Amino acid sequence: MALFLQPTKMRQLLCGYWLLVPLLFGAYLFTLATVKNVPVGMIFTSIPSLTLASIVVLLMIFQLYGLYIIGHSSESRHSLLGSYLIVNTIQQLLSFNIPGFVICLLFYRSLHNEKERSRVPKQIKWTIYGLMSFISFMTLIILWLQLSL
Repeated sequence: MALFLQPTKMRQLLCGYWLLVPLLFGAYLFTLATVKNVPVGMIFTSIPSLTLASIVVLLMIFQLYGLYIIGHSSESRHSLLGSYLIVNTIQQLLSFNIPGFVICLLFYRSLHNEKERSRVPKQIKWTIYGLMSFISFMTLIILWLQLSL
């Protein structure tokens, strides 16, 4: 189990999950549209919960992009990666994505607890902060819409 909880393995698992879920969801949408013999846009207008689910799935692509941008800059909980994982863990929990929540939490727990000095360029830092703000804002909108349905 300790071998599995290495930060590089957890990063690969989280990247794979955030890449695989949108692909499977897209395949499900196209299969559903084919079986019902309607365009995909018609499915979105007729099933509102599926529309919300597609927004959550599209957020995973943005989260994957952020994880890709951060790269291997640091493996500390007190770094930009640690902050990014905290935001994504909360987002996964609020969107009721339990597997994503568990993987994000395990990835965060696999990071080292000591402080590291890592130099992340300001452009990447501001991009990640903007991405975290966007993800948080979209999660609040999705949560508000779910509660109003």
